Amino acid sequence: MNKISWREDFDETCQDILEDAFLLDALSVYLFSGGEFANERWADCFPLVFHRLCGYLSQHAMDLHRLGKRAGPDPQ
Repeated sequence: MNKISWREDFDETCQDILEDAFLLDALSVYLFSGGEFANERWADCFPLVFHRLCGYLSQHAMDLHRLGKRAGPDPQ
């Protein structure tokens, strides 16, 4: 197995997690700040957005699990 390939996949997945977590945090801060966007017709979209971001985070967790299996056991 190519260690560089594994590391690139790992780094990419970590970056995806950081971006999704940032979006989730920004959305929650906006909602709690009482932004106009939350009070209009767009408010119905928030559950879908949260659901989608949670799905992305779950997928990234599965990706990390798969990468861990590819890497094999830790050397002792």
